[in-house]
Amino acid sequence: MVKVEDGEVVEINYVGRIKSSGEVFDLTDKETAEKENIETENMNLGPVKILLGEGYLLKGLENRIKEMEVDEDKTVEIPKKEAFGSRQSSNIKTISEREFKKYDVTPRRGMPVEVDGRRGKILTVNNGRVKVDFNHPLAGRDLVYDVEILSKVDDLEEQVEAVLDFHVSTEYEIETDSNNVKIVLAEEMDEKVIDKLKEEVEKLEKVDKADLSFRDSDKAEESKEDGE
Repeated sequence: MVKVEDGEVVEINYVGRIKSSGEVFDLTDKETAEKENIETENMNLGPVKILLGEGYLLKGLENRIKEMEVDEDKTVEIPKKEAFGSRQSSNIKTISEREFKKYDVTPRRGMPVEVDGRRGKILTVNNGRVKVDFNHPLAGRDLVYDVEILSKVDDLEEQVEAVLDFHVSTEYEIETDSNNVKIVLAEEMDEKVIDKLKEEVEKLEKVDKADLSFRDSDKAEESKEDGE
């Protein structure tokens, strides 16, 4: 038996459904998508590699995965309290229609909106007042996942790729030297993102130190050195 635990990288396949209706809300499995005629044009389906314990998945789902073994295929239930919680009336706000007009937006029932950094959906528009629901779309729902642990990822470079692929969309290069990792990103990023990447990569068991830099800055440094 090969159990998995926090700090390890595992490759999994999963299908997430709303328990009451069976509706699929998230999946990696291509076969299920084809079978249920789910639109996949903008989805990159296939097994995913995740670093356990770092919030890549719902905590409730991660806890169930840590009770499983490699090569195990299992259906697990995640009650709403371990998923997105209950719906809260305090997350339903009434906003003046004038606030939307400032941005040339005509509010309509069912329209997704973002207000002060919060995403929500318009419930009603009535007499210049717009009621917006900021609850998570899956709040109040019990969930069911079909999960398969395909493998435990032991290769260091693949482990680092799992961390990078979760956080960034830019291209990157990885160099490993014993227990040290050098990562060169194609584009510059916010310092907080870089700190998070460094922190998570250094949590990998095989990594002592991680250095991150940007491709353009490396070239600039090389040009500077060539001119000296």
